[in-house]
Amino acid sequence: MKNKFSMTRNHLIPVFILILFFGLQTAFAQIQWRPVTQAELEMQTPLVEPDADAEAIFWEVRLDDKNSGKLFYNHYVRVKIFTERGRERFSKFDIPFTKGKKVEEVAARVIKPDGAITELQPSDIFEREIYKAGKIQVKAKSFAVPGIAPGVIVEYQYKETFKGDSANGERLVFQRDIPMQKATYYIRPYKNAALNFSFHNMPGLEFLPNQDGFYFATRENVPAFREEPQMPPDDEVRQWVQISYDSSRSSFNWRYLGSQIGLYFDEVTKANKEIEQKSAELTANAASDEEKLKKIYEFTQKQIKNVSFDTSYTDEQRENIKNKKASDTLKRGIGDAADIDLLFAALAKAAGFNPYMILSGDRSERFFDPGKNFGLSYIHRSGIGIKQGQGWIFSSPGVPFMPFGMLDWYEEGVYTMAANGNGFNWIRSSLTEYAKNVSNRTGKFKLLEDGTLEGSIRVEHNGQAAIIRRREMFLKSPTEREEILKKSWKESVPTAEISAFAIEDFGDVSKPYSYSFNVRIPNYAQKTGKRLFFQPGFFEYGRNPLFSSATRKYGIYFDFPWSENDSIEIELPKNFELDNADSPSAVVDSENIGSLEVNMSIVKATNVLKYKRHFYFGGDGNIIFPIESYQPIKKLFDAFHKADTHTISLKQK
Repeated sequence: MKNKFSMTRNHLIPVFILILFFGLQTAFAQIQWRPVTQAELEMQTPLVEPDADAEAIFWEVRLDDKNSGKLFYNHYVRVKIFTERGRERFSKFDIPFTKGKKVEEVAARVIKPDGAITELQPSDIFEREIYKAGKIQVKAKSFAVPGIAPGVIVEYQYKETFKGDSANGERLVFQRDIPMQKATYYIRPYKNAALNFSFHNMPGLEFLPNQDGFYFATRENVPAFREEPQMPPDDEVRQWVQISYDSSRSSFNWRYLGSQIGLYFDEVTKANKEIEQKSAELTANAASDEEKLKKIYEFTQKQIKNVSFDTSYTDEQRENIKNKKASDTLKRGIGDAADIDLLFAALAKAAGFNPYMILSGDRSERFFDPGKNFGLSYIHRSGIGIKQGQGWIFSSPGVPFMPFGMLDWYEEGVYTMAANGNGFNWIRSSLTEYAKNVSNRTGKFKLLEDGTLEGSIRVEHNGQAAIIRRREMFLKSPTEREEILKKSWKESVPTAEISAFAIEDFGDVSKPYSYSFNVRIPNYAQKTGKRLFFQPGFFEYGRNPLFSSATRKYGIYFDFPWSENDSIEIELPKNFELDNADSPSAVVDSENIGSLEVNMSIVKATNVLKYKRHFYFGGDGNIIFPIESYQPIKKLFDAFHKADTHTISLKQK
């Protein structure tokens, strides 16, 4: 089952430069390089995209599933460098790897236009840690490419071995972050099993057999995949192919899988005397069904030790904690995230509720449809659903930063399997409305005569806005959290001087994710003669327009609806008065998709400017838009930006 706290193979691939490694051994003596043609050496301009900084002459991948229990990937890539930016892009390689995977026969070389060759030496490779979060550790074999410059050819090869894997369900990426003159895949199935190819965002290709038992197909002149702001997930836009064995696809049955999951769920959550007693104890004084569930949720989330998110446990220690039933988790007071979810379900069932195990699609990766997508790889365990009348309450107490009644944003508004002993149903999980995903931001400032702005700030994030930040910060120390937040503010306002930083109630998911600090920004207001010009909408200061391009290739997609409420007070310099302080016009979408309203007023007795801003986007759950909507969406956000960056002036008395 999938855990978003881990890093999967697909998530680790910035494909033009980061090659996914899981262990590394070099075997330069075994490497066979193909001849480079004179035309390739003399090539001075790209063939696929005229403005490309680098272009793959060929990108070739061989998948070999001949041996049971092991899947081999052999990669061979040849790239031509055209510009200084291309040189910088390919001058260094970080090659990530994690425990349990293996890569061999790694080699790289550079061929200059005159045919001179420089090869990477084993001593040029060093190892470093690039990511660590609890039990997840990612290291990298890093090296600098020798002699790289515009005009050269860079080649590299490597072999991956995945134990316990097969070609069934593998993804063939036919579009990468660099243009490719030729992209070729070879696949050798296990025992000559029949292959099925599912094409996504690209025309179909014919995979032909060769004498070695491989099936191969080539796609020519493939443009680079370029990200756009607020685009759909990669699988919805990038060109790729999924391979499967015909027998596995034709025999896959959601109904059978759902029934088996439901029977397992009922067995694991079966109540015993201790479960019934604890459930009765927790709900004894609850005044409503929702309060009963909240009390059970708080107990399982707070009182059961969660080893999935406890960095003091090793992988071996986690594996040794084997709770067969929810009653085992209660008795031992310890379990992983799945154990805690199941204990919540067992206690809820004992209290008279109707719980289901839920397995959701992940719309951060793709827009899952059970009628079109087959296999467990498309869904993951996401928590527990409680059916009440015609509605549902979704919860995941096994995630320590998840509040009651919510799931992660990528599990909202998606097809979800709800299964228990009575069977299973496909349902749509609910999407949290923008009013609950609200950020409340307040600022009290003083503007000095020289243009310096100083004062205090408080920010409160709720709903998904809080969940995302708690997830990102969960394994960080308080000092690290503070530094990350400071850095994020200084990215928008590099001259900001921040002090007295405080994060509140980080571990209490029933409260907003809140923090406060003092700030001082020299030259916030620009002084021209006897006038000061400044932006009263402090929290949008330094922001760029969301959509800058006049054209677009892909549709528009926002993770979730959200809203913002800003309340700002600015004490103006005593010897200055308002010269021009009209509020910007309200921006309102006729279909209730988004709105921005700003109101400003002056308290003359104290010379304090009051600024109120109310914004929302995603009304009625509108977060996905086709490419045809780009111009109106861009126009709407341009209007938001214009109102947010509205400038007023003061004149000296």
